[in-house]
Amino acid sequence: MSTHRLDVPQLHHRLDTRRRELGLTWRGVAQQTRLAPATFSRIISGRSLEADALVTLLVWLGLDTGIAALIEPGGEPLPCPDCGRSFQPKRDGSMRAHPCKAATG
Repeated sequence: MSTHRLDVPQLHHRLDTRRRELGLTWRGVAQQTRLAPATFSRIISGRSLEADALVTLLVWLGLDTGIAALIEPGGEPLPCPDCGRSFQPKRDGSMRAHPCKAATG
């Protein structure tokens, strides 16, 4: 079991404050960060999120200075040949598993 947990309500508060400062909708934040709108629905409802999404949001909030050595910019998203959705490639350049692959694989 992990010794630390993400304070999702606090993350939501910080994101919402920054979003309002910039005059953005949640969809606008999703576009700026290139995260799925569903990511923000998860945060708003208090559910956790993937590590890569968290890192992206920490960078967007400017809270990444303490972990900057652990962050590397992602490559260009790759389109899935089956469903056309874009996904960040794995470090080895291969496609990440996602629902359309699970359904066909």
